[in-house]
Amino acid sequence: MSNLIPLRISLYVCCAAIGCLSCIHCYSFSGATVPQHWTSISITLFEDESGYGQPALREKVTNMLIEKFQRDNTLPLRDGSTAAVEMLGTITAVEADQPIAVAQGTQAARLQVTLHLSVTLMDRVKGKQVWKKTFTATGDYAPSGGISEREAGLAKALEKVTDDILLETISGW
Repeated sequence: MSNLIPLRISLYVCCAAIGCLSCIHCYSFSGATVPQHWTSISITLFEDESGYGQPALREKVTNMLIEKFQRDNTLPLRDGSTAAVEMLGTITAVEADQPIAVAQGTQAARLQVTLHLSVTLMDRVKGKQVWKKTFTATGDYAPSGGISEREAGLAKALEKVTDDILLETISGW
């Protein structure tokens, strides 16, 4: 009986080691990388077809994307004529003041703003479109704060949507 205990322990250790090795074989620890010829990116000023009425919105979207790519540093930023990849985008819609929670009666307790962007990624080295996608994100806010609260909700949506665009660009491989 005493000889069976070390045998069982050895058997468990062996099975655990095989299981770990199997997992390592199936899972890559190296992060996704962009194609090797993608050495830089250009992000053009987004168009605004939303009719939202905030002229600075296109600059906010573009600048936040630029900041995200700079912080990430997978693709250094270059001007359009020298970049390997070019990102073009359009703000297609901004839907504000959408009730998402109703308080007592019919008054909204929380409102939501939804930001819709259409983004195209072009491979300038190979001369082809990599992808064209629609990105949507929301941000909620309190109705009592007026325009400043709505802008805070829009900032939340902008943060989320630019994260999604960055991830799609650098990790979709």
